[in-house]
Amino acid sequence: MKKFVSIALFICATIAGYAREYEPTEGWPYMFQDFKPAIVYYNDGKAESANINVHLIKNDLHFTDNDKIMLAHDGNKIDSVVCEDQTVLIRRGNLYVTCLHKTDYVVIGTTCQCDFNALNDGSGAYGSPTTTASTQNVASFNDHGNMAALRYKEMTQNKYNTRTLPTINRTVMVVNDRAICQANKRGVNELLTSDQKKAFNKYIKENKIKWKDINSLILVAKFLDEYIKADELLL
Repeated sequence: MKKFVSIALFICATIAGYAREYEPTEGWPYMFQDFKPAIVYYNDGKAESANINVHLIKNDLHFTDNDKIMLAHDGNKIDSVVCEDQTVLIRRGNLYVTCLHKTDYVVIGTTCQCDFNALNDGSGAYGSPTTTASTQNVASFNDHGNMAALRYKEMTQNKYNTRTLPTINRTVMVVNDRAICQANKRGVNELLTSDQKKAFNKYIKENKIKWKDINSLILVAKFLDEYIKADELLL
């Protein structure tokens, strides 16, 4: 993983990362309550400054350009984003992982995705069918960002005039910058061999691992670190 991410992660708040008072809406389907000044790092080592947010429908990175909201057309080339407020996002697969803590080889973080099943269940804003309202409010850009850009002020004015966007929030682990798994017993076991699973089950009992506790997750990450250091974790 990029060195700058490792450094930034050490100054990230860990426990605070779990708090989520803000809720996205259909009219404002973003990870953050507002756009954040950040540095965007690409896989080729290039970097640029932008005011960013993550659109939760397709997990795309959006940025502001004066009063316009634009789609980052080269999103597949993004490695990570370091925000001015010390929020760190790493892009793995098609997900942005909000980092909570890092050990030598494991990043503990959270993901947020739109819950499409819940989105299409019931009635939408102002009595419109949810599917129609959702299409109008959240399908803002096509895959290449060629549609007319949205106006930032118009979106902020309508931010809370639509219903809450249903989301799925998970705690995950990015292991050795390769694999991503849910931060639970089943997710970690999927990375292990039979013998490693036995050792892991013993480790869980000895350390009284609580899967919703950040300190327990750090212990799990350190368990994985030892196998990675010994080159014994097959990913």
